[in-house]
Amino acid sequence: MATRILSTPTTVSVFAPPSPANWGSGSGAGTYANNLWTPGKDANGTVNLVSWNLVPLNRWVEVAGTRLDGLDSVVKAAVPGWRDYGSWDGVTNAWNGMAWDDRTGLERGWLAVCGGHSDSSNDGIYRLDLRKMAWNVQRMPQDPNWWPASYKSSGSYTYFLPAGAYYQANNSNEEGVYDDEFFVAGDPAHSYRTPTARHTYGSTVFVPSLGAAGKILMGCRRYWEYDLATNAWARPKFPFDNAAGYNNPSLGAKGYTGENMQAWFNEVEGRYYVCATQNYNSSQTWSVQPGGTGWRWEGGYPIGGYESFYTAQEKRNRTLWTLVYDIVNNRMGCPRVMLETRLDSPRMTQTIAVRLGASLASAVFGVSNYWDGQAMTFVPDINKWLCNIFTDAGGMVWCWLDAGTWVLELANIPGASPSVTSPYIETKIKYLPDLRALVWVKTASQNVRLIRFA
Repeated sequence: MATRILSTPTTVSVFAPPSPANWGSGSGAGTYANNLWTPGKDANGTVNLVSWNLVPLNRWVEVAGTRLDGLDSVVKAAVPGWRDYGSWDGVTNAWNGMAWDDRTGLERGWLAVCGGHSDSSNDGIYRLDLRKMAWNVQRMPQDPNWWPASYKSSGSYTYFLPAGAYYQANNSNEEGVYDDEFFVAGDPAHSYRTPTARHTYGSTVFVPSLGAAGKILMGCRRYWEYDLATNAWARPKFPFDNAAGYNNPSLGAKGYTGENMQAWFNEVEGRYYVCATQNYNSSQTWSVQPGGTGWRWEGGYPIGGYESFYTAQEKRNRTLWTLVYDIVNNRMGCPRVMLETRLDSPRMTQTIAVRLGASLASAVFGVSNYWDGQAMTFVPDINKWLCNIFTDAGGMVWCWLDAGTWVLELANIPGASPSVTSPYIETKIKYLPDLRALVWVKTASQNVRLIRFA
């Protein structure tokens, strides 16, 4: 890989004001006071343009009525007796990311089967509609009343015990069953073959061109596809159609994924890529065609080995950007380089050195804190990346990484985000071009935060 210290500064585009066509035209403005915005909406629930224009610029704003756990009563009404054996906060506060649709007028994001282990048993899919500033249920979670008591009390809701027992007795079962799905041998009524709750990291990607309404692809543990048109999960696939295992000898440590994944979709190739970082020093990338065919081993692309654990990533158009953090005593350090990977042929990755600015010159990283909740999103209005770091003294904080100088400074953004409930951001932050705003899904028991730009 070529190495450079500075890249040519990117020219900031001149943006048009928000299009009235994508907002409500009603007169209800709602309110804004003390960093809290209560949106005014039209009869269809769409935020009125007059209300959006109340939102001040360049500061964190809390959006009233956007707590994810506000859906608790909706779920319980639809699924009598439902409960989360962890918590709603486990859906957001664990190592879970979101799939995003940033198309103009359709801006939305999904939390899909997030939770996992002891954090949450919630296997539903929840959609945040940004033009309505509201959460909705895309797919209801399982009715837990039929779950075996051993699963409910297991403390690890990622592993469904009946499916795991079946796999252990039938490693090469023709159904392709594994322990991360709902399957009960001899009980087809409860063998839904849908995924259990899990830590999704950066593995979920929305692809609008697939199916009639787009699909969510997920390379967490195995390969999964969710069709929005049918609201159904396809049958899961083992990577390379082989048995599961982090370090399957026949594959040279190419087994399924389980931790700190980063994923993207290459529209030109028509392939989903995921970095299988559970394999530790063998961390590599595989890709697959929609439907679970044409598996391909990608090796260290754009990065492999133990460093794969310590990355934030965002795909912008035909370029993949990967921010690599230092490793200090096997703990997270500060951002060290940005990898700029062009997805068009021939593939080319450039390594851009990141420098700490004056506000971080005395910061100490990675000595006493283990953290792997890195995240970033690019804000073209100011030609900077918003990314997070974890200092030993200050915990998780936001920083601006200048795309012209590649100097990292503390962001110190004013407004409604003085505390961090969970430092595991993953892909729960996203800039939406037509909104000219970024959104942070902070935690289920708190409202969504956003920053609007000029």
